[in-house]
Amino acid sequence: MSVIYAITTLLCVLPIIWLIIIGKSSAKKFAKLITNALKDENLSFTKTEQWNKNFLGFDVNKNILIFIKIINEETKLIKIDLNTVKSCQINKKNRDFKKDSTLEPELQSLEIELFFTKKNESVTLNLYNIDDEYTQDFEVERAEIWQTLILQNKLKTITKKAA
Repeated sequence: MSVIYAITTLLCVLPIIWLIIIGKSSAKKFAKLITNALKDENLSFTKTEQWNKNFLGFDVNKNILIFIKIINEETKLIKIDLNTVKSCQINKKNRDFKKDSTLEPELQSLEIELFFTKKNESVTLNLYNIDDEYTQDFEVERAEIWQTLILQNKLKTITKKAA
């Protein structure tokens, strides 16, 4: 009887241990990727934020913003020189759904879009998409904080050039 209890316990505990090990190795890979980006780009971040499989980092000395996103084991790294940024806006898409008898908004996607001074181009940093495997994690507040940081440092470069 105790052998059955031991086997049942192992069958319940082993998958949990396996998931923990997989999660730790995934987190180590992501941390290693960020460390390699720091070395390759010769940056020292003064502000960083990591959530789900996203990373935002800002180097105040070089006025560089780095965005790293991992989607299906593919890494997307975007390096942005804030000296070339003209403006920045938050793009938010909501969908209304009925909860009880009221309509509630549900965030579908959230992006920060950066527009450049010399080119008619833009770069989009996708912070949240409902189709991803992660739940919402204060992305709206995060986007507002980073938008403020980008706009403040974009304006610093214009002020330096004018002086």
